[in-house]
Amino acid sequence: MAGRLGGWGRRLALLVGMKDNRASMLRRKMLFAGQLVALGAATLLGVAGAVVAAFAVYQLTLAVAALFYRWPRRDPEAAAAARARLVVVVPAHDEAALVGRCVRSLRTQTYPDDLYDVVVIADNCSDETAAGARAAGAEVVVRDVPDARGKGHALRWGIDRVLGRAPAPDAVVVVDADSEADPDFLELLVRPFERGAQAVQGESLLSPEGSRQAGFRATAFLLVNRVRPAGRAVLGGACNLAGNGMLFSRGLLLAHPWSAFTSAEDLEYSIHLQANGIRPAFAAGAILRSPAAPNSHAAAEQQLRWEGGKLHVAREQIPRLLSLAVRERRPSLLGTAFELAVPPLGFLAAAAIIGTIFAAVAVAAGAASVWLLALWLLALLSIPMYVLVGLVAAHAPASAYRSLALAPVFVLTKLSHIRRVYGFSAGSWVRTERAPQEASPPGPLSPEPDPPA
Repeated sequence: MAGRLGGWGRRLALLVGMKDNRASMLRRKMLFAGQLVALGAATLLGVAGAVVAAFAVYQLTLAVAALFYRWPRRDPEAAAAARARLVVVVPAHDEAALVGRCVRSLRTQTYPDDLYDVVVIADNCSDETAAGARAAGAEVVVRDVPDARGKGHALRWGIDRVLGRAPAPDAVVVVDADSEADPDFLELLVRPFERGAQAVQGESLLSPEGSRQAGFRATAFLLVNRVRPAGRAVLGGACNLAGNGMLFSRGLLLAHPWSAFTSAEDLEYSIHLQANGIRPAFAAGAILRSPAAPNSHAAAEQQLRWEGGKLHVAREQIPRLLSLAVRERRPSLLGTAFELAVPPLGFLAAAAIIGTIFAAVAVAAGAASVWLLALWLLALLSIPMYVLVGLVAAHAPASAYRSLALAPVFVLTKLSHIRRVYGFSAGSWVRTERAPQEASPPGPLSPEPDPPA
């Protein structure tokens, strides 16, 4: 009897031991799986941190480089000696309220009056755009093609016509109808062209007047359309086209006719040119100013068109640029692809904040090295440094620094628009809403400040 009990006891102990072993093995497997998940998460967080930090440090590098840019000064002798014949093309869709002001600013340039013409393309208009442009002194051509709306289609149609006129223009300049040109806009825009550049981009800026939000958007334009191209010029890079204040040589337009028709037609054409070995030059001081969107809804729609359009171009062109860079051994296209991949600053700032929080939690839990947090902190600190150094390089007014108080709201707003940006159809074109106002009558231009010295 005792033997039987002892046998049952040994069997029971064996069963209990087996269960303990299985439980221990299960715990070890779960621990190992948890460690793998933690390692994978830390790796992904590290890769993301490296990408975000690269974008942030890149922009800070451009701002620092812009500090060394040599800003041009007005040269009356150079203006008087100009020889290039220009045609300024102004595509305009229902711009009766602002086109007169634009044309008058272009008709009172320091550039020799007999060397340029102003041609307004009244594109599918339902208002008095054509009459207002004529009254202000422009030549007007009317385009009525309802099935092919948009700035890109208007540009292709208008450029094809002005290239065939006599005397033949040496270059074509593109100006948006809601812009107001500084008096020396053409004089400074043509300088890189006279030095051999086939494509040139001036400074397309926003007027800060109207509201705090308008001031903030004007500050953002200073960074994007003055600081970044100046920095790239110092580092030997090309300047991306901004859609407003562009100059193209006659030879370039004959060899590469305008072929960009999405909502980001300027960037699309810019990438096309760079892929074909043509590097647009930056013309600092060649300033056009446009009014900011009149309300938050119009500003959001305008920003969606720009950012959604850029995302579309990035998806389409980055693989092509990388392939060309490798196949044709053109490392400059790697820089073009990287520049195209840089996300909007609001998205980048939001990513840096969220990534830094996750990295701090991972380090505190012992799941990641402190170097992971350092990487995200580098990204987080580089962004405000880029903004501040950039404003110094841009010779920004005090109001630009004050406008930065809206930056937190800006970042939060960006987060709420992520889905719309990724779902945006770049083939669509919607005119930005204008502030309600009467068409401005002819009159003297108000003086504008000189470009930064």
